[in-house]
Amino acid sequence: MAIALDGGLPEPGSDGLAGHPALSRLDSTAARHSAASSVKSRYGGINGRPNDSEFPVQIARAESSGGGDPETDSRLPAHEFDLGLVKESFAYLMAASPDSMDYFYERVFATSPDTRTLFPMSMSTQRERMLAAMTQVIWSLDSEAACTELLERLGRDHRKFGVTERHYGAFFDALRDTVRYFIGPDWRAEVAAAWQGALEYVSAVMRAAAAADAAKSPPWWIAEIVTHELRSPGVAVLTLAPSQPLPYQSGQYVPVQVTRWPRVWRPFSVANTPRPSGLVTLHVKAVPGGLVSNSLVHHSVVGDTVLLGAAAGEVSLADTGRDLLCVAGGTGLAPIKAIIEQAIAAAPSGRRRKITLFVGARQHFDLYDLEDLQLLESAYPLLRVIPVLSDAPGYSGLTGMLPDVVHAHGGSMFSGAEAYVCGPPQMVTRATALLSASIPLAQIHYDPQP
Repeated sequence: MAIALDGGLPEPGSDGLAGHPALSRLDSTAARHSAASSVKSRYGGINGRPNDSEFPVQIARAESSGGGDPETDSRLPAHEFDLGLVKESFAYLMAASPDSMDYFYERVFATSPDTRTLFPMSMSTQRERMLAAMTQVIWSLDSEAACTELLERLGRDHRKFGVTERHYGAFFDALRDTVRYFIGPDWRAEVAAAWQGALEYVSAVMRAAAAADAAKSPPWWIAEIVTHELRSPGVAVLTLAPSQPLPYQSGQYVPVQVTRWPRVWRPFSVANTPRPSGLVTLHVKAVPGGLVSNSLVHHSVVGDTVLLGAAAGEVSLADTGRDLLCVAGGTGLAPIKAIIEQAIAAAPSGRRRKITLFVGARQHFDLYDLEDLQLLESAYPLLRVIPVLSDAPGYSGLTGMLPDVVHAHGGSMFSGAEAYVCGPPQMVTRATALLSASIPLAQIHYDPQP
């Protein structure tokens, strides 16, 4: 449903530059309807509506009879279409993946060849991301507010890929044709009408958001690398100078595209609060196989340019005046450092907050930003920086897994604090679970991105 042009990280052995494979590859009765048979046998198909309890995702009915009052039911989109039919028929695409995504892109590129330039060379991960994005949109259709917010974000975000007004028709036509192809004889007039209504709704919201965003900001920002420091093996700290002001808030991240990998974007947290100079600092760890991260760490020098997308992310400094407990693992330090800088900058005009930062790494040389943190600690005595190492026998400081050390150090002492957690996903999950025993969930902040 969404165009979902996220370049993604190619999988090992990915298919490289995709051309326009023959559409006839899937054009056999068995291949065309195998997914339909599977869905029909398990869920009853379009003609035999499944019970909600039997369907893989709970369906909120949008039918005219027994579906609630459209004037008062907040689950229903403002545009009138049969949501149940859309969800049920979309299940055919889910069951037929990855063939359905192969067919979709073959259809797009065959009917509109110029759209191929919007995508990265490798399409393997792109197909998975496309299905995930469409699934998220389809299941959010139950709530107009949530779906509108998602679609507006997608509309704005797709500008950085070069998506313009003329591209929407090709993508949505291909999606409609893909659904029709994979449900075969179950494609009836009412199903076609449901999809027509849904696609008109999605397209209208995305286009309006993109147009509104275009009126006030560029699709991307050109930025020059003004400093590049290799702080530890595989970790670099880069300072970028955008060619024009880049709006963002402390705690947010920005997508980055490098010259050697066009149309591949990766998000990195900004490690500083907004500065009058407009300079942006990123902490980048080279991920094995990561195109953008390895390019930034190992193949970039001062004077190179990159592209930056619009800032995103929901975590920000809570305006509560509470003390801060910060837990940062690896380069997850970046957004937390920005939030700490903002809290310190706000201190002269408000309450001076006590800030406790636990920063975790495997070995001492992995504490790539410790010197800067200690300078910040000296300038603001209410900041306490506590390094924690997980794999350093003989280290005189705190050792162990970061969440467990924080918990053992007296997690209950921070019950009145705002907690900020960022780092590897498993660390974040473990830390938030332990902290929630003494800190209300509303006071624990973390972002699933980047």
